[in-house]
Amino acid sequence: MELKETNSASKAAFLISSFQNRFLEVRATFHPNNLPGEIAGKSSNVAFAAREMFKHHRLDENRGNIIITVIDSDTHLLQDYFTEIRRLHHKPDSSRALYVCPIIFDRNAHETPLLVRVADILWGGAGLAGYLPWAPIHIPTSVYSLPLGLAESVGGWDGDPTAIGEDMHMLLKAYFNSHGSLVTVPVYSPASQCNISSTRPRGCFRTFDTLRARYSQALRHMWGSLDTGYAVRRMVQMEWFRLSHLSLCHLLWEAHMLPLHFILILVASALYTLVVPSRHIHPLLHWTFWLMAVLRNASFVVMQVAFSLYDSYHALCVSTRAKDMEKTHITEMFAYRNPIHWKYLAERVLFPIVGILYSAVPALHAQVCHFWTDRLVYRVSFKPVIAQEV
Repeated sequence: MELKETNSASKAAFLISSFQNRFLEVRATFHPNNLPGEIAGKSSNVAFAAREMFKHHRLDENRGNIIITVIDSDTHLLQDYFTEIRRLHHKPDSSRALYVCPIIFDRNAHETPLLVRVADILWGGAGLAGYLPWAPIHIPTSVYSLPLGLAESVGGWDGDPTAIGEDMHMLLKAYFNSHGSLVTVPVYSPASQCNISSTRPRGCFRTFDTLRARYSQALRHMWGSLDTGYAVRRMVQMEWFRLSHLSLCHLLWEAHMLPLHFILILVASALYTLVVPSRHIHPLLHWTFWLMAVLRNASFVVMQVAFSLYDSYHALCVSTRAKDMEKTHITEMFAYRNPIHWKYLAERVLFPIVGILYSAVPALHAQVCHFWTDRLVYRVSFKPVIAQEV
């Protein structure tokens, strides 16, 4: 809990009393405000809680089997996730394993503005794209697990401004502090999450408020491009090299550079061909422009295939979670998709606009701001709440 939050102690007491019978033990920590070197955000919260965990389990004889799982407050993990962690943790390299899983927004997507829904599909898809069987390293998105011993050995979580992207930053810190011996293990059990919502009544004001809140979230995501600088700094300082460095650099380039560079190159080439007469353009450059246009059109077709696959993937995730909830008699939200409905067909056309609005523009915004400051005012976006039965 955040100590500065009003009624944090009473809220913690309520949560503990409500759920303590379902767990071996439920404990609360209260993260003080303005600790030296910290900024507000998920990373500093986790860093403080982890330090309390290390103290609590310092003399625990079973420390080797203690796994820390980091999630967002709206995350819903299937039973399969924990079953799979239990199975994977008995492998030889489990002491240096970081378990990562994809995310999917399948709770309130059906009532989310179109642009926000597409932005979250692309965000989840970007993470899912890293789960290739031959990939030497996988970057977590919001949800991941790792042994307590590994977390403690690399110095726990950071809470400084460079750690604003807490999930990627912890991966990088664990990778470099373990001299590249970190093993990222995919867990093929998607974590269900909610799209951003709004407290305003239904209507255009609610839509605009949600669109604005999603931009703030995208800016926070792109503020995490500070991690590229962190990784470069660690690479310069190191005295060892692994081939996985190349894969890591490629992933960082995809996450923090590609979205903006793609748009800048597209705009620059369009302006150049508009201003310069065709007869004055060098044939090789002319051929390059033609080839890039072919690749862009081909990528649009590939994205249509990706959206078709996403429809099946989303349906599988929702139906699996619904079966889990039916067994436990817990009320939940489910966002079913009708692939031939106009609002889902529109996703296939509008994704380039969404990519610019919620990827390229926030990247430019964040990276220009980095010339003056590395500190971001962290604002948590509102997520939908299920009314509890009394």
